[in-house]
Amino acid sequence: MSAAARRAALAAIGCDLVARDGGPGERRAAALMRRLEGREEEVLGLRDLPKVPAWARLPLAAQERVAQRAALASIADTLAHSIDGAWLGEHAHAAGEEAVDWAIGLAGKAPELDPVDGSELAGRGYALLRTTLSDPLRPLLAWAAADETPVPVDTASTCVALAMKGAA
Repeated sequence: MSAAARRAALAAIGCDLVARDGGPGERRAAALMRRLEGREEEVLGLRDLPKVPAWARLPLAAQERVAQRAALASIADTLAHSIDGAWLGEHAHAAGEEAVDWAIGLAGKAPELDPVDGSELAGRGYALLRTTLSDPLRPLLAWAAADETPVPVDTASTCVALAMKGAA
């Protein structure tokens, strides 16, 4: 890859990251919230950009869908064997029926974590996404659940990879 092509690739990643965070007003508001919460302002360097995963470049709504699918993948066996219509309905309401059906199709193919309720689906999904990030990239994912349980990296990576295929 030529130097110009590398610069263009880095610029494309940077543009995607800036675009997904909204306009200047939203970025200023997010920076203010970080300061009020006592979190340091962390800045990515050019060396970090090639390591940014594809899901982190997606708009926030698409990122949430990937997080939900990753969480659903982590409970695929439980979903497939459940006869609790209300519990399945919670997940369908949170992520959509098509996403739950997709996850049920993964039964036996995805690592299994403890089940979560539909209201905890986003928290589980974002925990999985965060686990796949190296420390310098963690600021890309500001959302965190208060009671986030650590997840093994290989489990998280598998669930996120399945989610990216399923969201495509």
